[in-house]
Amino acid sequence: MYISLAASALALFSLASGQLANYGGFTASSPTDAMTIGSIHNVLALFNLALDSKNFEALRDVYTTDIKARVARVPTNDLDSLIKFYNGTALGDVVTQHTAHTIFVYDLQRESAKSISYANALYFSKVQEGQFFARDVDTFYERYDDVWQRQKDGRWLIKERSINIYVSVPPFRVRVRGDRWG
Repeated sequence: MYISLAASALALFSLASGQLANYGGFTASSPTDAMTIGSIHNVLALFNLALDSKNFEALRDVYTTDIKARVARVPTNDLDSLIKFYNGTALGDVVTQHTAHTIFVYDLQRESAKSISYANALYFSKVQEGQFFARDVDTFYERYDDVWQRQKDGRWLIKERSINIYVSVPPFRVRVRGDRWG
């Protein structure tokens, strides 16, 4: 959290001259967008905390009720279906650690915004009787492309999400993109 705030502050400081940097077609936001960017960062953090704590109901503070999620093998066009999916997956049975990083918010409008963020997700196998540590850890490298919608109460929630997942399960490496295996 402190690192992302420090990075945001540094980026905003560098924009104080009035020059907006362009990064491969994505234009950095102005300093006046700092509150929106901070709010979006917090919602992305809440997403990770909800998954790791298995508090999938907290996803109601992450997504709109009509979320359109394009995630591998996740057939969902609404929030209840997405929560049901998370409740029925391996997420409920194993210890996980999701860490968001490299969050870039752009195309800020009065009622919408877009973001690209990356995350690492670790899935720890169950600790067997007599063991102190889990034997295996599967690592997922994820990219989230989100479309945000400002709510009437001022909160920002994800309206559309596309996830590209790269799975590292030794000795194989599999890429999952959208709703197909690659």
